[in-house]
Amino acid sequence: MKVYTFLSALILVCACKTQNTVDSSKEIAVVSEPQNKKVYCPEGGNCTVKLHKNSSLVLKKDTTDRYYPVIEKGEGIVVEFKFLIKGPEGTADGDYSETIHFEINKDTETLSLRSEALEQVDLLFGKHCFCRGEAGYYKVKKGNLTLQKSKDEINIDISLSIPEVSHKIFNIKEKIRL
Repeated sequence: MKVYTFLSALILVCACKTQNTVDSSKEIAVVSEPQNKKVYCPEGGNCTVKLHKNSSLVLKKDTTDRYYPVIEKGEGIVVEFKFLIKGPEGTADGDYSETIHFEINKDTETLSLRSEALEQVDLLFGKHCFCRGEAGYYKVKKGNLTLQKSKDEINIDISLSIPEVSHKIFNIKEKIRL
């Protein structure tokens, strides 16, 4: 019975993989190590930030009525923050990661959103692991997002709480060069 449950969960995880439809060679600026890694990246993991320029964040629903993000060509900027802990060598499902996605208008210079207003940027939290009942994406309804953008950089300050699931990311404070 345990083998059947494990195989079912593995098939579900593989079937729910999202596709990135953006041409990554031209439209993505990657900052591999956040400047404030020691303060804002949870211990034991690696944090990365990607800006998907000329993109749009589309929230789709799967057959279980759960959200998942799809990044498509568009007029905005999609910010993707990822925290990853690599699993033990030789394990197929030992990795643990959390992601944060949101989209801003390319002309946005300042933004300050709280709680329900986070819906304006489609702030989405994802938990990816072999953790029954918790893996998946969640709309962020409790938190704050402050953003300031200049022609050279974007300053992001996010605090969030997802009551439905345990998580390691609670705050992100990042300066991203454009």
